[in-house]
Amino acid sequence: MLTMTGLCSPPSVQVRPETADTRLVPGSSRLVALFVAVLLFMAAAIPAGAATAEGSGQVHGGFYSDDFFSSGDLNALASATGKRVSIGGTFMSFKEDAGRPVDESSNTRNKLNEIWKGKATPFANIDFWPDKPSAATIAGGAYDAQIRQWVNHLKSFLNLGGGRSLILAPMQEMNGKWTSYGCSPSAFKTAFRRIVDIIRSEGIDETKVRFAWAPNGWTDPNCASIHDYYPGDSYVDIIGISAYRWSDGGTVGQVMGSTINDLAVRYPTKPLVIAQTAVWPSSSKSQWIRDMFSWAANHPHVVALIYFNFDNRSIGETDWRIWNGSSLDAGWRDGMRSSSTAYQFPLSSWFEKGILVLGHTAGKNLCGKGKRCHTLTAHDSSGRFRIFEYAASGLGRVSKSFIFGRPGDIPLSGDWDGDGDETIGLYRQSDGFVYLKNSNSAGWADHSFYFGRSGDVPIVGDFNGDGKDTVSVYRPSTGKFYIKNSLKEGWADFEFVFGRTGDKPFVGDFDGNGRDSIGLHRESTGLVYYRNHLSSGWADAEFVYGRPGDILVAGDWNGDGVDTVGVYRPSTGMFFVRNKNSAGNADAQAYIGAQSGIVSMLP
Repeated sequence: MLTMTGLCSPPSVQVRPETADTRLVPGSSRLVALFVAVLLFMAAAIPAGAATAEGSGQVHGGFYSDDFFSSGDLNALASATGKRVSIGGTFMSFKEDAGRPVDESSNTRNKLNEIWKGKATPFANIDFWPDKPSAATIAGGAYDAQIRQWVNHLKSFLNLGGGRSLILAPMQEMNGKWTSYGCSPSAFKTAFRRIVDIIRSEGIDETKVRFAWAPNGWTDPNCASIHDYYPGDSYVDIIGISAYRWSDGGTVGQVMGSTINDLAVRYPTKPLVIAQTAVWPSSSKSQWIRDMFSWAANHPHVVALIYFNFDNRSIGETDWRIWNGSSLDAGWRDGMRSSSTAYQFPLSSWFEKGILVLGHTAGKNLCGKGKRCHTLTAHDSSGRFRIFEYAASGLGRVSKSFIFGRPGDIPLSGDWDGDGDETIGLYRQSDGFVYLKNSNSAGWADHSFYFGRSGDVPIVGDFNGDGKDTVSVYRPSTGKFYIKNSLKEGWADFEFVFGRTGDKPFVGDFDGNGRDSIGLHRESTGLVYYRNHLSSGWADAEFVYGRPGDILVAGDWNGDGVDTVGVYRPSTGMFFVRNKNSAGNADAQAYIGAQSGIVSMLP
C-alpha cells in the first residue's frame, strides 16, 4: 500500500474569521457523506395565493377532551400547562342530530362551539355511528339526505361568526377492518369524495372547512396499501394518521416514523398531522411524549399532533390520559412549553382562499429542459447500491439496484473512462483499496488499486480537465489533500494543505471552467469554503449554509455547468439544494428519509 508522506508541505491555509455570519440559514442544511437515496425535486412550487400550514421547525399541539363541555377542560389544561393547544379533537356522527331541528340545542353546534370557546380550532373525526354502513353503501348515496341535514347543523356553528372554522376528517381509519367502511379502497374513495362534494355544494368553502384524510398509521395486512385509499389532492387538504404507543413500546420513530415518512415522500406538499396519538402508561411515558414533540417539530412535513386524552379501560385498553382535571403529565407540559411548539387561534392561515400547502418551499424540478443534472445514489449497510432517477414530478424512483462491495465501504461516483456517463465505485477506508466499475451493475470491478492510507477520505473529480474522473484522498489528521490524475497505484501527482483539520471535504466545478477543485465543510457551524485552484491559499468563497449536523455534497442541480451546494439533514431526512454558492434559502427541498452514504451522480 502506498502511503503519501515525506514531501514538503505548504503552510496551512488560513480561513477568514467567520465573523457575524454564523447564523443558520432558514430552510437549508448540510449534506451527509455517502448513502442511499435520491435527488429530490418533487412536485411544483407553492402556487401563488395558496394558504399555508407551518412546517420544518414548528408544530401545533392538540387535545381530545373526554368532556362534552370541553371549553372548561381546555381552559384548565392551558392554565396547568402554561400554553394553549391550537387544535381540539372530537368525534362526531352524521347521524348525531338526525331529526333534530337546527337550533341552539344542536349537538353538532354545541360540541364544536365548546372547542372554539376553549380557544382551539376543532378537528372532527366523523362517521355514521350508531349505523355501521359499508363504504359501498355510502358511495351509493344511501346517506346523502342525512349528510345534508348534518351540514345544516354545521352551518349553525359556522354562522356564529368570529372566524369559526374546522378540520373535518370523514371516515377515519379506513385502512383497518375494525371500521364498517374499512378495507374497501375503491368504494371508500368514492364515498369520501361524495361527502366532500355534498358539503361544498352547500356553499361551505375552504375558508370554513378543510378536509383531512385520516388513515390509521398501521394498515391491516389483509387490506390494501394505505395509498390505495387516498381520495386525491383536490379532495384532501391535510393528511392525518392515528399512531399510538401501545404496551409493547417502541420509539417515536418506530411508532409513527415509517408511515409519516412514506406519506411525506408520496404527498410532498400536504401538511401532515398526527391526528390521534396517546401513550400506554409506563415509566418512560413522559420522556416519550417529550421525544414526540421534538420529533414532530423537527419533521418538516408534520404541522400538528393531537393527544387522545381518554380513559379507555372500560373497553379493554388503558387510561391514556395525560390530564385528569387536576394533575398533568410532565412530558406533556415540557413538550407544550417548548419554543418549537406553536399556538395560533384561530388558525387563520390554514383557512385562506386556495389550496393548503406546507409553509416551506415545496420540492420542484430545477433541471432545465434538455439538460443533464445531477441526481443521487446510495450504498446501504448490506452493500446494495440504489441509483435514483431524476424525476421532475416527484421524488426520484430507483432506476437500478444491485449489490457491489462490502458493508462499510464508501460509495463513489465518477466518469472513469471518459464516455460521459458516471458509474459507481467503492473506497475501502480500512486499507485504502479502490474498486471501480464502468457500468452500474453487480460484478467484478473494472479497476482496483491501492491509494492512500487507512482512515483517508476519498474524493472524486476531474482535476486536470481531461474528461475523466480520478480518485484522490483527503487526510483528516493533517488537513492535506493528495491529488492523483490517473486510476492506478503510485505517488500523488501533487499535494497541499487547505483548511482546518477535521472539516469534511467535497469536490465540484465551482467556476464552470471544466475542472474540479476542492472545498471543505465545517459541520459544527455550517461553514462552507472552497478554492478554485488545487493549491494552498485563501478560500475563494465562504459562506454558512444549513445547520450544525447537516451533511454537504456538491452537484450541478440545474444543468448550467456549475456545481453548487446541497445538504442532507439526518434529523429530518430532508435534502436541500441551492443553485448559488452563497448563504440563503434552499431553492428546492425534498424528503428522502433516513440515509447514509449518499453521493451525487450525473445519470
